[in-house]
Amino acid sequence: MKELDLNYVNRYAPYKVWTDNGRDYFVETDHDLLFKIGFVDDQSIWSEGAYQFTINNESNRPSPNDPKLKETFYRMIEAFFTVNPSILLYICETGDGKQALRARLFVRWFSTYKLRDLYVMKTAEVPEIIDEATGAKVMNFAALIVQRSNPNLEEIVNDFDETIKLLKQKPK
Repeated sequence: MKELDLNYVNRYAPYKVWTDNGRDYFVETDHDLLFKIGFVDDQSIWSEGAYQFTINNESNRPSPNDPKLKETFYRMIEAFFTVNPSILLYICETGDGKQALRARLFVRWFSTYKLRDLYVMKTAEVPEIIDEATGAKVMNFAALIVQRSNPNLEEIVNDFDETIKLLKQKPK
């Protein structure tokens, strides 16, 4: 992955963004919360050209609704696609059971993004059985973001849809 142009990001983002390795980026909010935003190679569907977009609240404290953080994420996504005309996957973290809230927030943020028409975003819910004895399930939430101008757009969306369909099938 090519590094984000932090000059661009920091020129237009309300919060300052920095990196120490070109893969993980940091944002500190007005609420003294530190977020780590990552772009990690992901070969779960495609053998190359796909990255998982991760957002981690490093402060481990609740984050209030913060429009400045949302705008900063927008600038980072724009910077990513400017230098990496690739595939971006967002998988909601499940450790605390709040993945449905994260998924709704991400979709809401993306739906208000003024440049959203430049991208295709598809979302999916995939159940995962975590306890065979009780049958307890944890829902996984994922999103695909790809530029509409990507010459392989149709194939990428079909691959995503087929993978989600396979993941939803019960094992025989």
